Amino acid sequence: MDMFLQNIDLIVVKKLGGIAKGKNISSQEFLKVGLKRREVQRELKDCDKGRKEKSLNGFTKLFARK
Repeated sequence: MDMFLQNIDLIVVKKLGGIAKGKNISSQEFLKVGLKRREVQRELKDCDKGRKEKSLNGFTKLFARK
């Protein structure tokens, strides 16, 4: 899938290019890896949030029985 970014400040583009060059990868690969990492973090956060809600619901039900 191709993705195009518009209205990105030239300073940001150069900074990202410099970081990618330091890691010996292309700017496109650097952005792709960063976006994937961000999505995985979001999924983990949502999963943990769901676990907390289930845990709190069970905790509330446990004390509601008394």
